Amino acid sequence: MDFENPQRLWLLLGLPPLILWAWRAARLRARGWKVLGQWGAPPRDRSVGILIALTFAVLALARPRIGFAPDEPIGPGQDVILAFDVSRSMAAEDATPNRLGLAVETARSLVDVLAREPADRAGVVAFAGRGVLRCPLTQNMGAVVDAMDRLRPGDVKPGGTDLAAALDAAVEAFDPTESEEGRTVVVFTDGEDHEGRWEEALERAIARGVVVHAIALGDAEDGNPVPSGTPDQPLTYRGEPVVSRRNDAALDAIAERSGGAVLKLGLATADLGLLYRERIAPVALARRRASKAADRPERFPLFLAASLGFLIAACRPGDRVRRPRRFPRNAARSVILGLALTQVGADPAPETAAAAVARGRTAYDAGRFAEALAAFEAAAARAPDRAVPAYDVAATLYQMDRHAEAVARYQEARVRADAALRTKIDYALGNAAIGLGDLPNAVRHYDACLASTAPGEALDAVRSDAAINRRFALEQLQEAISRQDEPAPDDPSDRKDTPDGTPRGGEAKPDDGPGDDPEGRSGDADPSGGRETDRPSPRKRGGAGGDDPSPPGGSPDARLDDALEQIRDARRRRLPDEPPPDAPRAEGKDW
Repeated sequence: MDFENPQRLWLLLGLPPLILWAWRAARLRARGWKVLGQWGAPPRDRSVGILIALTFAVLALARPRIGFAPDEPIGPGQDVILAFDVSRSMAAEDATPNRLGLAVETARSLVDVLAREPADRAGVVAFAGRGVLRCPLTQNMGAVVDAMDRLRPGDVKPGGTDLAAALDAAVEAFDPTESEEGRTVVVFTDGEDHEGRWEEALERAIARGVVVHAIALGDAEDGNPVPSGTPDQPLTYRGEPVVSRRNDAALDAIAERSGGAVLKLGLATADLGLLYRERIAPVALARRRASKAADRPERFPLFLAASLGFLIAACRPGDRVRRPRRFPRNAARSVILGLALTQVGADPAPETAAAAVARGRTAYDAGRFAEALAAFEAAAARAPDRAVPAYDVAATLYQMDRHAEAVARYQEARVRADAALRTKIDYALGNAAIGLGDLPNAVRHYDACLASTAPGEALDAVRSDAAINRRFALEQLQEAISRQDEPAPDDPSDRKDTPDGTPRGGEAKPDDGPGDDPEGRSGDADPSGGRETDRPSPRKRGGAGGDDPSPPGGSPDARLDDALEQIRDARRRRLPDEPPPDAPRAEGKDW
């Protein structure tokens, strides 16, 4: 249980003096009744009921929140990054077939468990002297297994072992725009660390909500020679053969400080399903419960009803003893306390977040977007931990053609949204990305929307619209790539003139450009008959469900050039790994 206005609980400090006053009055009443020689027991004391009523009234003013909203269950879903040590020491053959092979075989059991939950995602990071993302977070566990099977000792350059690089690469693999609960890193390594700078990287990981588990591989007692790549010749360092032993000290410290566990396999494989069930899934569930605490429903009407009930019970008539004709002391006390409660609640209550949202939606439906934006901003300020007000702000910004601001607010709402609202937000982010001309990101957001499994007819309609818009975005990207591959006759730098000075191909034709067809067609002429080519057009649904025309945001050529540049940048990042120039190594150690 928590409170919307905990500062009002200070009023409870007035209860101890009132309790002492009531206790003293009860003693004096009993003594006076005995001195007067009255028959029977003295009149009953009403102070206890009034004080209980006052306590419940103060709690109601603090607006308690208990339990969870029934329509917002805590769903499953973990993001797990599998970080594999691919340094040369992982080729040691004290395990079968070697340490890296044992690590991959052991990781398969964890991937099998993750595959049973549709909401779970996994990714693969390989590290030696630096960390490299081999497979981004995905629900396709087949791709994860394929990335693991391709790992080989010595794949990542420079060599050596740097646990800090592993942690940094794993943390970077998580989406910073998504919620931080349910983030797990499982490190498969023999524990050797040549750099000794893992503490700062671990602090960065903990700050991002990451829990690190470690799987220790190899012989901790005798060790094993590190192969050099030449048969029957071990790796040497300063004239001596290199013997690699498992080192658990850094792994124990990393797991303890991040809330994880260390599994010391040694030379035998194990089933990691138990690690998932007892450590990974429970930690993610606990963090989700903590993040949902702000969404608990308010229960102050129950406390207010209890306060009124005790007050009525305390003031009911029923004493059979005759009393002097004067104003009863307990009745005066009841009147005073009632006036005090009236004064406490006399100030007009500020507008709640729910009332501001209702006012904003009325203005939104009427097309008064500036007024709706002000109302939704007020609701977001009063309930900063809730997703719906931020989502409504983003939807209104989208309708006002302020797409960049809408994207920022959609991403802010997505962090706190449940599965159903995230489906709508992913669809709206795709629409906003099209409005900004960011077609690759639009496809990515539509894919996230289509991957949602949240049930409901309304969400099925949203996913259907997302599929149509995704086809539109992909066709625009393909058209952009085909235009890039064709020669540009209108570019003076690429055009060659004929001897008589006229451009090759005759006189240049004017470019009519795409039309503003409200149905979203491109407007390019069809050479067969001059008719416009029909293409799937994006659904004209705004971020909040309202209608909006085809996405603006500059000329189509400018948007497509932007998209092409992003595609080229993505291709450059997918080139084979190259070691950074002059990468330092710890004392020349390369295993």
